[in-house]
Amino acid sequence: MIVLILHMLLNEFKIFFTSSLIDHYPKSEIIAFYRRLTDYYFHWPPTFSVLNPQYQLRKDELLILSQALDELKNFRPIQYIINESNFFGRTFYVNEQVLIPRPETEELVKWVLIDYNDSKDYYNVLELGTGSGCIAISLAKEQSKFRIEALDVSESALQIAKKNALHHQAEIDFIQQDMTSVEVWSKAIDVIVSNPPYVEPNEKKEMLPNVLEYEPHLALFTPKLEPLYFYKKIISLAQTCLNPDGCLYMEINPKFKEDLVTYIKRGTFKDIEVRNDIFGKNRMLKAVKS
Repeated sequence: MIVLILHMLLNEFKIFFTSSLIDHYPKSEIIAFYRRLTDYYFHWPPTFSVLNPQYQLRKDELLILSQALDELKNFRPIQYIINESNFFGRTFYVNEQVLIPRPETEELVKWVLIDYNDSKDYYNVLELGTGSGCIAISLAKEQSKFRIEALDVSESALQIAKKNALHHQAEIDFIQQDMTSVEVWSKAIDVIVSNPPYVEPNEKKEMLPNVLEYEPHLALFTPKLEPLYFYKKIISLAQTCLNPDGCLYMEINPKFKEDLVTYIKRGTFKDIEVRNDIFGKNRMLKAVKS
């Protein structure tokens, strides 16, 4: 429910904003919300509120901030409120049809880029489950030697990915297809990268409401009691279409790391490596095709 406020000074609203959210979020996060909203909607620098505490908010400004406050109280992610998320130094359009890009996934992108940093040849890259397109677009913008195809089952997600690619002037071939139904690919691939659904439904009780209630379940969850479901499909495709010494990179669920490593060792892969993310969790896996 939006609180109707007719007149308020900027310092008064800032106090009201903080007190309204203090039972929902840490104070540091509330401050970050406030700065991001005022920057996005009004292009105010962080010092604006400090230097102009007696600024009289206009009715339209009050309405915008009050609506955002109401949504934050209901745990709607700020990225969906402003339809914008940052990833690898770029901004991406997002809504509830795609996952919000996360810092951990940036590390997966960085791993690929470091491995192919001095590439002189062109490489065929396939992303499975592109969502907002943040992985494919970041790879395309950072490495001109990549020829990238990106696949997703969701038409809505692909429309967003195409919008982001156009905004960033990234040349990517987007394809609507279910990764679980792909058994062969039209060409040999040098790199496969994927951040597939990897949350087992029994983990819902551990999830925060801003994720569980707003982010697309299609991109989050595996079938019940099948935590490796999408990984098995990806690994099967990788075995048929990756060139010898081609690389498979995946974001993984730390809880099922051992099971995944055991499974992938059964295939035609070598040099299997797992890396931790910035939070110290097993989050990324790389395997090289034998």
